[in-house]
Amino acid sequence: MGRIETYHDPNNPHSGGVMRKCGMAFEGIREKSDRNNQGVCDAAHYSIERANR
Repeated sequence: MGRIETYHDPNNPHSGGVMRKCGMAFEGIREKSDRNNQGVCDAAHYSIERANR
């Protein structure tokens, strides 16, 4: 446990910058895995895990 996952539209690279600044790691782009107001689109996925204490 202790894992957060999120994604954004690759056409909005500033969202990825925010995720990286928060310490999230880029996991890859999943093609045709999301929907927006223009239809089916790709999604860039990021994650971060809680450090062991």
